[in-house]
Amino acid sequence: MVKIMENTTRDVNIAIANEFSRLAEKFGVDVWEAISLANRHPRINILNPGPGVGGHCISVDPWFFVEAAPELTPLIYHARKVNDGQPHFVVKKVKQALGNLNNKKIAALGLAYKPDVDDLRESPAVEVVHLLQQAGAQVKAWEPFKPDADMKGIDMAPSFENAIQDADAIVLLVKHTEFKNLMPAEIASKTKARVVVDCVNSWEATAWQNAGFELYRLGVNKSERKI
Repeated sequence: MVKIMENTTRDVNIAIANEFSRLAEKFGVDVWEAISLANRHPRINILNPGPGVGGHCISVDPWFFVEAAPELTPLIYHARKVNDGQPHFVVKKVKQALGNLNNKKIAALGLAYKPDVDDLRESPAVEVVHLLQQAGAQVKAWEPFKPDADMKGIDMAPSFENAIQDADAIVLLVKHTEFKNLMPAEIASKTKARVVVDCVNSWEATAWQNAGFELYRLGVNKSERKI
């Protein structure tokens, strides 16, 4: 009971952060700035939004409560639906950046369910890749912590450079330290892509703009480009 309560609480807290990201886009607010300001309140600790919830615990355990007592768990159920639906919100953001995704080449960075691990179980990043493919995109995925992963229906790039070389856009799905430390000017020399979509608020906008990229961030209803 205690373990499921812990994971369910985490899931609900992530769900409200993900809903805030959707509301911020609707209202023209930067969700990351808003969360930072809200968290100055001593009793508020809003988590970060992202592409969804994965792993073998948080994304699974709440369903035990829902299935055992559906009449008592509307909040838990709807939190699960929000988090399961977040990959669709990510794809919507990519469409905002690229328009029609048919035959667009996309480099998807990260497939793990959380940063700096090699665990791909129930990963929302994997679901995002599948949804992009269903929308007509040609996706190459790079997962540095599990480069030899055999993922059904996913084209795994043999290297980071191979993933980005011919891409029309780069989509960051997991906040791996390795990705956070990428140098935009160096990346610009290795890819023809000039559109990047940051789904985890890992990249500093000005650096990417100065390197010639147009940056889109989840939870921000505008592109950030060099003027």
